[in-house]
Amino acid sequence: MAMSKEPYDSLSLLDFQKRFPDEAACWSELVRIRWPKGHACAACRKVMGYVQSRRIFQCPRCRKQVSATAGTMFHKSHLPLQKWFWAIYLMAISPKGVSMNNLKKHLGIRSYQTVWLMGHKIRGAMMQRDELYKLKGIVEVDEMQIGHQSPENRREIREDKRTRFLMAIQEGSKGNPRFVTFEELESFFKEDLLSKIDKAIEKGSTLKSDGNPSYASAKERGYQVDPIVFDKEPDKAKEHLKWIHWVSSNIKRGLVSTYHGCFPKYRKAYLAEFSYRFNRRYWPRQAFERLLLACILGKPKTLKDIIM
Repeated sequence: MAMSKEPYDSLSLLDFQKRFPDEAACWSELVRIRWPKGHACAACRKVMGYVQSRRIFQCPRCRKQVSATAGTMFHKSHLPLQKWFWAIYLMAISPKGVSMNNLKKHLGIRSYQTVWLMGHKIRGAMMQRDELYKLKGIVEVDEMQIGHQSPENRREIREDKRTRFLMAIQEGSKGNPRFVTFEELESFFKEDLLSKIDKAIEKGSTLKSDGNPSYASAKERGYQVDPIVFDKEPDKAKEHLKWIHWVSSNIKRGLVSTYHGCFPKYRKAYLAEFSYRFNRRYWPRQAFERLLLACILGKPKTLKDIIM
């Protein structure tokens, strides 16, 4: 029976299950995405044949064999590929993210550590994918802090628990928020801010900022700077960096409501998950396939890589 070719976003959970009802369907999709024109043997340059019963490619001349998962995020995983597909699908389409406890329950995985590792591997693929791009044009920039709140004053973030980030949002042609990125900072000193701006934003872009003199120094590095001092022009200031305030409010609310906070070591990964979905919100039909491709092409990570 031929499978439906409907866009992924038009599929309900039941429809997605019908599209990938078993391991064979998932492996066929993995092979199609990774090697749409077939896979050539590295030694003989011959197109390798796919042995579906063993889920490997084999060279007809030298008999060399290659697994379809070799070098991907799924390499040496003991979980069924179908469960990986479900995890990728849910993390790709859920606007506010998916808690790992819910994923554990829905996928029928007994170990929380197992599903926690799955989530971080997928976030790692998201992060690697977004690192290929830079923001450009008109870009709002500001510093932000993520951390545990003080019990004495819930509006204050505990000094020893905060993680600093540079947040940058590229505006679209109509002034709408188009792309966002978060760069972790060691401090709010000028040298740290400017190095992250160089990493995340193309030269020649216009930086919309507050009155922080560190951003004014970006002129010397090839950027235009459009600052507003908040204390002097509070009304204009709200409009000047409105998307910064809107996105930061959403990300902080999401970290609390969906994930109930996160350890400092992993905050960068959670922000990468948020920015990955945000940056691709205009292509919902490609959500699953894009993330599956990112998981295939991304550098594989082990538990040791993630917790170090």
